[in-house]
Amino acid sequence: MREMFILTAHLLVTLAKLARPGGLRVGAAESLAVKHQLLIMKRSRQRAPNLTSWDRLALGFCALFVSRERSGYVSTDNMNNSSQVPTLTAIVPARNAAATIAQCLDALTAQASEDTEVIVVDDCSTDNTYEIAACYHVRLVRLSRHLGASAARNRGAELARAPVLFFVDADVVLAEGALDRARTAMLRRDVGAVIGSYDDDPEATSTVSRFKNLAHHYFHQRSRGEATTFWGACGLIRRDLLVASGGFDEDRFSIEDVELGYRLVARGVRIALDPELQVKHLKKWTLRSLIVTDVFYRAIPWTLLWLEGRALPNDLNFAADQRVAALVALAMVIATPVTIFRVGAWRFVAALVTVAFWINRDLFRLLFRRGGLWLALNGFLLQQLYYLYSLFSLAAGIAIYFARSFTRRVETAVKHVYK
Repeated sequence: MREMFILTAHLLVTLAKLARPGGLRVGAAESLAVKHQLLIMKRSRQRAPNLTSWDRLALGFCALFVSRERSGYVSTDNMNNSSQVPTLTAIVPARNAAATIAQCLDALTAQASEDTEVIVVDDCSTDNTYEIAACYHVRLVRLSRHLGASAARNRGAELARAPVLFFVDADVVLAEGALDRARTAMLRRDVGAVIGSYDDDPEATSTVSRFKNLAHHYFHQRSRGEATTFWGACGLIRRDLLVASGGFDEDRFSIEDVELGYRLVARGVRIALDPELQVKHLKKWTLRSLIVTDVFYRAIPWTLLWLEGRALPNDLNFAADQRVAALVALAMVIATPVTIFRVGAWRFVAALVTVAFWINRDLFRLLFRRGGLWLALNGFLLQQLYYLYSLFSLAAGIAIYFARSFTRRVETAVKHVYK
């Protein structure tokens, strides 16, 4: 019955909209709202929606009448027009996040108090991210064109009214009590920024997804309390420090949060890592997406950043034992084929496997605890693969850096000759 009521109401609204000038142009996009309303009715109570289905229907109904002008960005304010200045602004950049944005905002708005401002910046999505976010008690901004996560975060920071900013990715879900913990962490006056961690129960159930998310959780959990990089998926920063540092670099489309962290630390800002400030990652990884992301959007850009004068951190997956583990993985690849011709070589390979396991024994114990022997064994192989393509990325990054340097020198020489 509820679904029939929603469909009928949507039909009437759509007919009214089509009768308006330009109605045919926007009718198709607006019809996506009913899809979200029906999904809401079927959502599990475990996802803790903070609004009833009828509240969501009312907000979605109102959102159909939002005019979408294309100048700079469009802002829709579904929050209370209170004169109270918020103490914390949560900023959610979103690009084609229709599959996850509802879960993200369910958890975020459920924990938000009266002095919390929530801003969602839609980076010109081509799906119904905007329509879904419009159903929530948030301030919604839509960029006129795709500018990237850095620009989306900066736009949110520009509009924020609170002195503390909490950046949350659209594909994560705050753990229960995470917002209160974030507030508490920022009460320390000696800390300018705080980053959190993924939890140990990722939503995606594939082997690659569980390995990737659990490995990220492991390295953040074992880290020391002070970080040298920022993390945009779950990170807080004082607004004045972000402004003073120049914000996120909008020319970067990867590791922009890492680069921001380097600049903050260079300015004397202390970044704390709170392992208990956790979010659940909703991303589904495949082996291909894992390798492409790690190589082209993380390892190579990070190598170039390092060669540009930024020191590599000695923490997380850059710690000394991880550098040794990478060399052990390379030695295993080189030594294994030798066993075909020299039987005695298997002892050396077995010793390398033992060392590789021992270095990350706590990680493999975590994988075993969360997914049994299958996940632990596959996790061991995936971790060695990670080391191998990381070494390849290091070599590729160095080659790219020197190729660029050579090209710049040639261009300078040519300009000098024809000057």
